[in-house]
Amino acid sequence: MSADSNIVPMRIAQTYLDGEGLTVIDPATAEADEGITTDTPIDHSTHLFHQGKISAYVFETDPGTVQIDGLPYDEYVHVLEGRLILTPKGGEPQEYKAGDHLLIPEGYVGTWYMPEKYREFVVINTPAGADA
Repeated sequence: MSADSNIVPMRIAQTYLDGEGLTVIDPATAEADEGITTDTPIDHSTHLFHQGKISAYVFETDPGTVQIDGLPYDEYVHVLEGRLILTPKGGEPQEYKAGDHLLIPEGYVGTWYMPEKYREFVVINTPAGADA
């Protein structure tokens, strides 16, 4: 395997992690992931750092609840602001707050509740067949 001089590490800019410069996504036109639904559209912003075999991005949202009916990918989350309360189907609520890290395996079923403004750094394995 030869080294490619165009492949270089990329810095994760602190300004985006702090919620500055994120792109606002219109909830009416947002493309929903398969298996992830909301009762009402939730305003959110994002910044994509990288998309390839994995995708890495910052996601910020207003309070809301999302129903996950089989997460289509493995997901690493670092909570940057707010609280996240995950309740697996048939299980007890689990609360995560700023500074916490968690892994959510592909296939997760349950609710994803953000009781206040919420921001996270996320890394997912990009679903097979997705454009890189």
